[in-house]
Amino acid sequence: MRPKSEKGQAMVEFALLLPILLLILSGIINFGWIFGNQLLANNVSREAARYTAIHYYDSLTDDDRLIAEEIVAERAPTLVSPVVTLVKSATGDSITVNVVCSVNLLTPLMSAMFPDGKYSVVAQCSMRLE
Repeated sequence: MRPKSEKGQAMVEFALLLPILLLILSGIINFGWIFGNQLLANNVSREAARYTAIHYYDSLTDDDRLIAEEIVAERAPTLVSPVVTLVKSATGDSITVNVVCSVNLLTPLMSAMFPDGKYSVVAQCSMRLE
């Protein structure tokens, strides 16, 4: 008696595991993309806070916010429509720069799980006024 052929077994197992592997792979890709953009948002908020802390008394407060927005937009082009706000501390000796923005997800599989295919990124940095 001959054993039955197992020619299609590998193809069936691969077809069963492929969706799981694609989900894991797209999760890894998007996690790295989001993590990198979170680091980028942290760094540009720090740069904008440093510039604002040094030049706060040189110009008007509204000019500082516009310059902080330019710094963020210029140095972080992958952030979608960043909103930059400046908050002076109650004691008046420090300034906080808040950056709220979105990041477009890279894979369609993960984009379907988030509203508009975007992930929200928030960064904040405080510096003492000089």
